[in-house]
Formats: sequence, C-alpha cells, structure tokens
Amino acid sequence: MAGRRARRPDIRGMVQRGEARELIEAVRRSDRGTVCDILDALVGLGDAAVPALLGALRDEDHRVHAVASIALGKIGKPAVLPLVRAFREEDGVVRPKIASILADIGDPALEEMAAALRDHDEEVRALSALALGEMRNPRAIDHLIVALGDESVKVRAQAAISLGELGAPAGEEALARVAETDESPAVRQLAGNALIRVRRVKEDLAASR
Repeated sequence: MAGRRARRPDIRGMVQRGEARELIEAVRRSDRGTVCDILDALVGLGDAAVPALLGALRDEDHRVHAVASIALGKIGKPAVLPLVRAFREEDGVVRPKIASILADIGDPALEEMAAALRDHDEEVRALSALALGEMRNPRAIDHLIVALGDESVKVRAQAAISLGELGAPAGEEALARVAETDESPAVRQLAGNALIRVRRVKEDLAASR
C-alpha cells in the first residue's frame, strides 16, 4: 500500500551475524532515526565492517556513502591501514573521500599519510598533503616542508597551502625560499600567501607573551 512505512530492519540480528553489507543496504529504506541506529551498529562492528564500508563509498545513494564515511571516521585507528591501502589503489572518484576520512581520524593516520607523500601517483601525494594540513598536527610540518620540493607543481602548491593553514613558524624559512625561487608562478604565489599567514601567527604568539 502506498505510504506504508518501511518495516524496521533487524539491526541487532544483523550485528550478531556480522552482516555489515546488509546493514549498509538497509540505509536505503530507513528513516533518519533508524539510519542513526544503523550507523552506531556499523561502528560497533569495528574493523569487521571496514571492507563493506569502503565499498559503500562508491554508492550513488548519498545517504549510503555518507553513513560509510562517518562510520569509517568513528571506527578510527582500526580503519587506517585499509583506508590508506584503498586510498593508494582507488581512482580519483573515491580518493578525495578517503583523504577526508583520514584527515578526520587525525593522529592515528598521520604517519601513513606522511608515507603516502612518497607515492608514485601525483594525486595521492597532493591529497596526502591536503589531509596532513587538515589534521592540524605540528608533526606534519617537517613532512610538508619536504613536499615543497616535490617534482609536481600540484603537490608543491598543496604543501604550501597546508603549511599556511598550520601557521607553523617552523615552516617560515622553507616557504620564504619557495616564494622566491620556485619555477612555478602559482606555487610562488601560494607560498607567499602561506608565508604571510605564518608570520602573522608568529607575531601574534610574540605579542601574547
């Protein structure tokens, strides 16, 4: 009958049976409250749900891939290695989503994303530099300074932006050098903008003492 409410899925049973894919599929036909319960159930399954959640990032239903993204972020550290592996292997459709999830996970993913700055794929390196900036962790600074010397204009540009977002005085010298000497006018401009921000942060810190 038209307008009949969908029957609530057996979330507890699916959890007990480890049916992560079935839980994700149930998102399509569930109301908001049930979707929240499904999300909690997927997070509760932990790393056992990660393969199914990674697959759901490709789903065309925005609720499905939104739930998958949130669940992976909440699972956190146990999801890092599978996420990084998928990040390096997937195409450009999914990579930005995975980079955003890893940035949200933060510290547990930092060293893996720093290692990805040495990947052979330019897009992987650029998105890694983006994620490291979004983590707002000072431990990313040295990695981003190294990335300022990358052969790719795209990677150098993103490394400069991320250093500016971190506002770290430790990056001042490297940014100043790039702002003067990089072969790309775009990178020089971005490094200059980042340098202004870093120096402003440095001045504010000095004034507050």
